[in-house]
Amino acid sequence: MDVASFTSTRRTLSASLRTNVKVKLGIDWTRVQYVDLRKPLYSGLAAMIKIATHYGSRDLPQSVSDQARYWASSYTVNSWTNAQDVYRRASTAVDASKSSFHVA
Repeated sequence: MDVASFTSTRRTLSASLRTNVKVKLGIDWTRVQYVDLRKPLYSGLAAMIKIATHYGSRDLPQSVSDQARYWASSYTVNSWTNAQDVYRRASTAVDASKSSFHVA
């Protein structure tokens, strides 16, 4: 996520979601800085805030193709002409690794 996208999460976060993040996660999103996105929880939270703001009450994309389209239009550098294909390949790789993962 680039700085502008992160900044928009701080501006567009609803009061109720901001309260939930503070109460449930102990994170005051108004104080989070871009550098904090190095923490996986913060990075994932920023991505979900961006998605929730974009979709509102509409359904989130469920199919890999719909997710790839959203990811390519919202999270990647515009010069990536093959962004949707990159997402689909990464999704396939994750699925393959899940099926071969066994806990002893």
